[in-house]
Amino acid sequence: MKPSAIPPATQPPRAPPGDARILVVDDDPGLLDLIEMRLVAGGYAVSRAASGEEALERFRAERPRVVISDLRMEGMDGHALFARLHAEAPTVPVIILTAHGTIPDAVAATQRGVFGFLTKPFDGRELLAKVAEAMTVSPTVDASVGEDAGWRAGIVSSSLVMEELLRQARRAADADDPILISGPRGSGKESLARAIHAASPRAGKPFVVINCSEFDGLKPGTSPLAHALTAARGGFLLLDDIEELPLVEQARLLPLVREHSLFAVPAGVATPDVRIAATTTQALDQAIRDGRFRADLFYALGRVALNMPSLAERREDIPALVAAFVAQQHGTQRGLSPDAVTALQEAAWPGNVRQLRSVVEQALALAVTPQVPVTLVKRLLKEETEREMEALDEARRAFEYDYLVQLLDTTGGNVTHAARVAKRNRTEFYKLLARHNIDPASYK
Repeated sequence: MKPSAIPPATQPPRAPPGDARILVVDDDPGLLDLIEMRLVAGGYAVSRAASGEEALERFRAERPRVVISDLRMEGMDGHALFARLHAEAPTVPVIILTAHGTIPDAVAATQRGVFGFLTKPFDGRELLAKVAEAMTVSPTVDASVGEDAGWRAGIVSSSLVMEELLRQARRAADADDPILISGPRGSGKESLARAIHAASPRAGKPFVVINCSEFDGLKPGTSPLAHALTAARGGFLLLDDIEELPLVEQARLLPLVREHSLFAVPAGVATPDVRIAATTTQALDQAIRDGRFRADLFYALGRVALNMPSLAERREDIPALVAAFVAQQHGTQRGLSPDAVTALQEAAWPGNVRQLRSVVEQALALAVTPQVPVTLVKRLLKEETEREMEALDEARRAFEYDYLVQLLDTTGGNVTHAARVAKRNRTEFYKLLARHNIDPASYK
């Protein structure tokens, strides 16, 4: 028989936030009743689950701020439930309830990332104190709740993968560390950076974006970086496509990212007060191995690393994104048919959110009826996807050409050495060179 007595509680020192939903998991109905009573009296909204399986369903549907789970349950126990929750949403704190005989298990669980544990029987004051503590590390991500309501208003989402990313982003906003945001092109990396800026103490200060491909072909001694740092003083500087930044500029940027200093600043001039963020569409570890990106800069930037999912990984967000795009164009006067929205949810989306916006805007412009029909959407999808795939092929060819040129330049036109670095045999490497009409002799 599980102990269920909980002595009277005192109120937490301050009122919980408006979105303070707690998920409580236990297969003892009596204990569930008592915990719910204490939490509701403390100002929290409570969801209940009688098993680990039910808890997962409720978690995905309701996205609570904190989870309280018994350790010993039939079927999926507290250990297994935590492992599943932690894999999907590592920023959501989990509190484990344990009897005296399972304290060693609970201690071991905290070493794996459980926020904390409570030993039964415990009093209401202890329960509320632990929950209040968990709330402080579980920030709100609701744009309509809290003192900083609206910080994420530019990001339309309700999917679990995006909500977890936004939790990480909201926590990152309070610090001043550099940020590296990776993700496919068109997925919304800049929007995420802007949301972090809006939630940060630097909100209201400049947010400057510079595309690192602009550094290509500059005259010696010129650098957009110095101008951008001046423009972004006190705020954010977002380096878009950081993988395109030339090595000489990477060396210039490193001291600023590492120590908020810049060796090119003249004596007596204050070091730029700027928070650095960067985006990339590539796995930079490969660029590091190829000698195109500095490992020290990667590690300095990656102190806060966020990964923007592709649209295919968050398909449940598509109806809300479509509604937002329609509202921006036509308010409530126009819309897409349910079949058209379903077709959009089933599409491949190589161009991600940017491509979705393009298709919706084209459909609204071309449709002659208040509701856009599915036939028009399917035709636009086919045309857009073909264009996106052509663009991706073109980008891939351009990257391959630039890589070969840089490799030959680095190896002095030595094909054997270059092929070894590229992990290709000489025959394959010569075919690559021939495909791009590159003569290795011109690099010797």
